[in-house]
Amino acid sequence: MKGMKLKSRDLPEEFFERLSDLEAAYLAQTDPIRQSGFGGGATRWRKERELILDAVDGDGDFLDIGCANGYLLECLIRWAKERGRSLVPYGVDYSARLIELAKRRLPQYASHFYSANARDWIPPRRFRYVYTLHDCVPKGYLSEYIDSLLNAFVEKGGKLIVGTYGSSRPGGEPAVDVTTILRASGYDVEGSICCGNPVVTSVAWIQT
Repeated sequence: MKGMKLKSRDLPEEFFERLSDLEAAYLAQTDPIRQSGFGGGATRWRKERELILDAVDGDGDFLDIGCANGYLLECLIRWAKERGRSLVPYGVDYSARLIELAKRRLPQYASHFYSANARDWIPPRRFRYVYTLHDCVPKGYLSEYIDSLLNAFVEKGGKLIVGTYGSSRPGGEPAVDVTTILRASGYDVEGSICCGNPVVTSVAWIQT
């Protein structure tokens, strides 16, 4: 339903149990990559995450929804600089403990990090770039979630970037085709990119 604001109370309890499990798993790690939910090492981390920047066509503020410990943002800032782009990081995560790690990781931007559920959060402003994973909400809730981000999070002329991750392990699930998912829901996808065989990262973006 276009324009509908998705509330946390509308989501199944199992979803929040999954969030708690992820928080515990991330906080059990000390390596920043593993603390970000990735176990493939630094080389694969960059290969499978840097392609997010293909959606970035200029300088601007970059909001990572589900930013965890802030390490992805830290990397994206550095990788963007190598491409001649300047990004100002912002992050929001359900876990207050992970947000504290993000603030310590990027202390100069500590005021840019928020502990909140993005489904309820009212952002203090809009952003040129907003990045989210498609599974930040359960199946069946994606369209309402995307609508809320486009209506309240992304500035005019900005981009909503949606990513999906899979597994390269034998028997692991490949990343779902986020481009097909978004187009099937009626969204005009401006661009997309993926990597891996089978696909381990799929990213698509919508321009407002």
